[in-house]
Amino acid sequence: MKTITGLEKVFAAFGKAAYYAQLMEYDLVSIWMLDSITQGVSLTQQDFLRFQEAWGKKTFGQLLKPLQKSNLISAEINGFLEQIRLARNRLVHDFFLDSAADLQTNDGRERTVAELQQMTKLIEKGKQFFANILHTYLKDFGVDAETIWEHILQRPE
Repeated sequence: MKTITGLEKVFAAFGKAAYYAQLMEYDLVSIWMLDSITQGVSLTQQDFLRFQEAWGKKTFGQLLKPLQKSNLISAEINGFLEQIRLARNRLVHDFFLDSAADLQTNDGRERTVAELQQMTKLIEKGKQFFANILHTYLKDFGVDAETIWEHILQRPE
């Protein structure tokens, strides 16, 4: 049986954090798409694709900015949004450069894995936050997302 090296543990922990970060960002783009419908944007498939392309090019900070500027968001939630923005950006843009020295030793790799696990917990909370908003929007449109997910997860491949 192959033993997983410290560096492989780092990559596995990074992959998990990146996975949740991408899901979180996708949920946020989906929220803005649904929000556009409530603002009277056309419902054609072409409009959806155009909208998704435009919003898909925005940075994570640009996606968060309308929420952070909203008077409906409490200071506590705004602080949380800023934390996930900083964690996601560090993960995506700077993580390996910042951790290069730590990756050279076993103790450093363990610290790096522990840091990635903390980032993952925060990003998972962000993902859940946006998933909850998305589910609320979907319910408002009469879409039963839970049943759809259960059906997808139970289908044999």
